[in-house]
Amino acid sequence: MAKRRTHSSIDTLPETLRDTMTAMVVDGDWPSGYPARTEGKPTYDDIVDYCGHCGVSVSRSSVARWAKGLLAFERMRSAAGIARRVMGDLTAEAATETQKAAAEIMTAQIIELISDEQLRPKDISMISGAIRDCTQVALKADQYIRQQVQAKAKLAEQQIEQIAVKKKLDAETLRQIKEQIYGIVG
Repeated sequence: MAKRRTHSSIDTLPETLRDTMTAMVVDGDWPSGYPARTEGKPTYDDIVDYCGHCGVSVSRSSVARWAKGLLAFERMRSAAGIARRVMGDLTAEAATETQKAAAEIMTAQIIELISDEQLRPKDISMISGAIRDCTQVALKADQYIRQQVQAKAKLAEQQIEQIAVKKKLDAETLRQIKEQIYGIVG
């Protein structure tokens, strides 16, 4: 099987030109001083024309492929930012299975993005931070769930002991009830 091409012809362009192209694709910004500027968001053809204006020849298809990957990455960056804001103040008491699942889904999507794209060190750092944040949410959720289970078990044990005193159960019967019915070994 042939190896997938990982570099675009756009990757070889000067960084300042790529940054301008990125702003055109992601933010819909027109470059200042560009004479062909029109209203609305720049199209792929506008980006090809702008590159030509800068003395660089690129094809519309290479711009489209590059922009598709860039937009996917920007969607992931935006989602990671939203997740950070939503889960930033998360405490162990507030963690839930839903938040844990969301963190796991987000981590899987981030890992998929990493495997599909050629990323710069800055991008890798940002993505690593998002994965770390998602992992922390999942760990906090697990910790919270364990604490809740332990608290319920402790409460059940106390209630069993209170009932045992009222009903005058012997220690062996109480031990069997705790172990066999409630799974409390102690």
